Amino acid sequence: MATAEEVMQLLVRRIAGVMAVDPAHVAPDTRFDEDLHADSLDLVEVVEGVERDLRGRGERMRLGDAELLELRTVAQAAERIAGSSTVVDPEAR
Repeated sequence: MATAEEVMQLLVRRIAGVMAVDPAHVAPDTRFDEDLHADSLDLVEVVEGVERDLRGRGERMRLGDAELLELRTVAQAAERIAGSSTVVDPEAR
């Protein structure tokens, strides 16, 4: 299963791509709303990208819509995603 630190790296890359920001400006305490001005569609796109990244590693994550909308910071997202990930294909790692 992915650790919060591994998910953080995936999130930073996805946030930089979706939000067109320098990855160096995305920190654990970066807030989706106030700092990145991300809307719900941006969050969905970021999380779906991380979900694809994890699937490529043979892992699956579960994060409901309500949980997604509660995410405030990048660190919070990393912890929730890491906490919900499970290995489904150990050969993919």
